Amino acid sequence: MKIVLIGYRATGKTTAGRILSDILKVPYWDTDFMIQRNMGMSIKDMVETKGWEYFRAKEKEVIRFLAKKGDCVIAGGGGMVLDRENVDLLKQTGLFIWLNSPAKDIVERLKNDVGNAAARPPFSGADLEQETAEMLQQRVPLYQRVADYTVDTAGKSAIQIVEEIYQYLLKSGNLDKIEKN
Repeated sequence: MKIVLIGYRATGKTTAGRILSDILKVPYWDTDFMIQRNMGMSIKDMVETKGWEYFRAKEKEVIRFLAKKGDCVIAGGGGMVLDRENVDLLKQTGLFIWLNSPAKDIVERLKNDVGNAAARPPFSGADLEQETAEMLQQRVPLYQRVADYTVDTAGKSAIQIVEEIYQYLLKSGNLDKIEKN
Protein backbone atom coordinates (compact mmCIF):
# COMPACT_ATOMS: atom_id res chain seq x y z
CA MET A 1 0.00 0.00 0.00
CA LYS A 2 1.14 3.49 -0.82
CA ILE A 3 0.63 6.32 1.65
CA VAL A 4 0.29 9.47 -0.46
CA LEU A 5 0.65 12.77 1.38
CA ILE A 6 -1.18 15.61 -0.34
CA GLY A 7 -1.64 19.27 0.49
CA TYR A 8 -0.53 22.72 -0.47
CA ARG A 9 3.06 23.98 -0.39
CA ALA A 10 4.71 24.18 3.01
CA THR A 11 2.20 21.93 4.79
CA GLY A 12 4.88 19.47 5.92
CA LYS A 13 4.53 16.68 3.36
CA THR A 14 8.27 16.23 2.86
CA THR A 15 9.19 16.28 6.54
CA ALA A 16 6.28 14.09 7.64
CA GLY A 17 6.84 11.75 4.69
CA ARG A 18 10.46 11.08 5.61
CA ILE A 19 9.58 10.38 9.24
CA LEU A 20 6.61 8.19 8.34
CA SER A 21 8.65 6.11 5.89
CA ASP A 22 11.28 5.52 8.59
CA ILE A 23 8.64 4.38 11.06
CA LEU A 24 6.85 2.17 8.53
CA LYS A 25 10.17 0.89 7.13
CA VAL A 26 9.12 1.51 3.53
CA PRO A 27 10.73 3.60 0.79
CA TYR A 28 10.09 7.34 0.62
CA TRP A 29 9.55 9.25 -2.62
CA ASP A 30 9.11 13.00 -3.09
CA THR A 31 7.63 13.78 -6.52
CA ASP A 32 9.04 17.32 -6.70
CA PHE A 33 12.53 16.12 -5.76
CA MET A 34 12.33 13.33 -8.33
CA ILE A 35 11.36 15.78 -11.08
CA GLN A 36 14.21 18.12 -10.15
CA ARG A 37 16.71 15.26 -10.07
CA ASN A 38 15.49 13.81 -13.38
CA MET A 39 15.60 17.18 -15.12
CA GLY A 40 18.77 18.50 -13.48
CA MET A 41 17.14 21.82 -12.62
CA SER A 42 14.95 23.39 -9.97
CA ILE A 43 11.21 23.47 -10.44
CA LYS A 44 11.38 27.26 -10.53
CA ASP A 45 13.92 27.18 -13.40
CA MET A 46 11.89 24.54 -15.20
CA VAL A 47 8.68 26.55 -14.96
CA GLU A 48 10.44 29.78 -15.97
CA THR A 49 12.07 28.22 -19.04
CA LYS A 50 9.55 25.57 -20.12
CA GLY A 51 6.27 26.50 -18.42
CA TRP A 52 3.84 24.91 -15.98
CA GLU A 53 2.44 22.56 -18.63
CA TYR A 54 5.89 21.01 -19.12
CA PHE A 55 6.33 20.62 -15.36
CA ARG A 56 2.91 18.92 -15.04
CA ALA A 57 3.86 16.49 -17.84
CA LYS A 58 7.07 15.59 -15.96
CA GLU A 59 5.03 15.18 -12.78
CA LYS A 60 2.72 12.74 -14.57
CA GLU A 61 5.75 10.69 -15.71
CA VAL A 62 6.98 10.45 -12.12
CA ILE A 63 3.55 9.43 -10.87
CA ARG A 64 3.26 6.73 -13.53
CA PHE A 65 6.65 5.41 -12.34
CA LEU A 66 5.58 5.47 -8.68
CA ALA A 67 2.26 3.77 -9.45
CA LYS A 68 4.28 0.68 -10.39
CA LYS A 69 6.26 0.67 -7.15
CA GLY A 70 5.40 -1.38 -4.09
CA ASP A 71 4.49 -0.12 -0.66
CA CYS A 72 5.95 3.30 0.06
CA VAL A 73 5.31 6.81 1.32
CA ILE A 74 4.92 9.48 -1.36
CA ALA A 75 5.05 13.23 -0.77
CA GLY A 76 3.08 14.56 -3.71
CA GLY A 77 3.52 18.02 -5.16
CA GLY A 78 0.84 20.47 -4.10
CA GLY A 79 -0.75 20.48 -7.55
CA MET A 80 -0.63 16.74 -8.15
CA VAL A 81 -4.38 16.53 -7.54
CA LEU A 82 -5.10 18.90 -10.45
CA ASP A 83 -4.76 15.93 -12.81
CA ARG A 84 -7.41 13.24 -12.30
CA GLU A 85 -5.18 10.60 -13.91
CA ASN A 86 -2.51 11.23 -11.27
CA VAL A 87 -5.04 10.63 -8.53
CA ASP A 88 -6.56 7.57 -10.21
CA LEU A 89 -3.15 5.93 -10.74
CA LEU A 90 -2.15 6.24 -7.09
CA LYS A 91 -5.62 5.57 -5.64
CA GLN A 92 -5.50 2.03 -7.05
CA THR A 93 -2.95 0.99 -4.43
CA GLY A 94 -2.80 3.95 -2.10
CA LEU A 95 -4.39 5.99 0.63
CA PHE A 96 -4.40 9.77 0.33
CA ILE A 97 -3.65 11.69 3.52
CA TRP A 98 -4.33 15.43 3.29
CA LEU A 99 -2.11 17.66 5.43
CA ASN A 100 -4.48 20.59 5.88
CA SER A 101 -2.80 23.75 7.10
CA PRO A 102 -4.38 27.16 7.67
CA ALA A 103 -3.46 29.76 5.04
CA LYS A 104 -1.76 31.97 7.64
CA ASP A 105 0.52 29.07 8.66
CA ILE A 106 1.39 28.34 5.03
CA VAL A 107 2.24 31.98 4.31
CA GLU A 108 4.35 32.21 7.47
CA ARG A 109 6.29 29.05 6.56
CA LEU A 110 6.84 30.24 2.99
CA LYS A 111 8.12 33.59 4.25
CA ASN A 112 10.49 31.88 6.70
CA ASP A 113 11.77 29.35 4.15
CA VAL A 114 15.02 30.94 2.99
CA GLY A 115 15.16 28.58 0.01
CA ASN A 116 11.56 29.31 -0.99
CA ALA A 117 12.21 32.09 -3.48
CA ALA A 118 14.85 30.02 -5.24
CA ALA A 119 12.90 26.75 -5.21
CA ARG A 120 9.21 27.50 -5.54
CA PRO A 121 7.96 29.34 -8.59
CA PRO A 122 5.09 31.77 -8.11
CA PHE A 123 1.72 30.87 -9.62
CA SER A 124 0.81 34.47 -10.38
CA GLY A 125 2.00 38.03 -10.02
CA ALA A 126 -0.02 38.45 -6.83
CA ASP A 127 1.57 38.87 -3.42
CA LEU A 128 2.14 35.73 -1.36
CA GLU A 129 -0.98 36.10 0.81
CA GLN A 130 -3.30 36.71 -2.14
CA GLU A 131 -1.73 33.97 -4.25
CA THR A 132 -1.99 31.45 -1.40
CA ALA A 133 -5.64 32.32 -0.76
CA GLU A 134 -6.48 32.00 -4.47
CA MET A 135 -4.68 28.69 -4.89
CA LEU A 136 -6.24 27.22 -1.74
CA GLN A 137 -9.68 28.25 -2.96
CA GLN A 138 -9.01 26.24 -6.12
CA ARG A 139 -7.31 23.24 -4.54
CA VAL A 140 -9.03 22.64 -1.19
CA PRO A 141 -12.11 21.07 -2.86
CA LEU A 142 -9.77 18.71 -4.75
CA TYR A 143 -7.86 17.76 -1.59
CA GLN A 144 -11.17 17.17 0.21
CA ARG A 145 -12.52 15.02 -2.61
CA VAL A 146 -9.55 12.66 -2.85
CA ALA A 147 -8.48 12.48 0.82
CA ASP A 148 -9.04 9.22 2.66
CA TYR A 149 -8.00 10.95 5.86
CA THR A 150 -7.29 14.57 6.81
CA VAL A 151 -4.78 15.80 9.36
CA ASP A 152 -5.32 19.33 10.63
CA THR A 153 -1.71 20.44 11.04
CA ALA A 154 -2.38 23.71 12.93
CA GLY A 155 -0.15 23.87 16.00
CA LYS A 156 1.26 20.37 15.46
CA SER A 157 4.86 19.29 15.05
CA ALA A 158 5.90 16.90 12.29
CA ILE A 159 6.12 14.12 14.89
CA GLN A 160 2.56 14.80 16.05
CA ILE A 161 1.33 14.78 12.46
CA VAL A 162 3.05 11.46 11.79
CA GLU A 163 1.69 9.99 15.03
CA GLU A 164 -1.84 10.95 13.96
CA ILE A 165 -1.33 9.32 10.55
CA TYR A 166 0.10 6.21 12.21
CA GLN A 167 -2.88 5.96 14.56
CA TYR A 168 -5.25 6.33 11.61
CA LEU A 169 -3.44 3.52 9.75
CA LEU A 170 -3.55 1.34 12.86
CA LYS A 171 -7.23 1.94 13.69
CA SER A 172 -8.39 1.63 10.07
CA GLY A 173 -6.61 -1.73 9.65
CA ASN A 174 -4.40 -0.35 6.90
CA LEU A 175 -1.19 -0.68 8.89
CA ASP A 176 -1.40 -4.46 8.50
CA LYS A 177 -1.59 -4.04 4.71
CA ILE A 178 1.85 -2.40 4.50
CA GLU A 179 4.75 -4.72 3.74
CA LYS A 180 7.91 -3.54 5.41
CA ASN A 181 11.30 -3.78 3.71
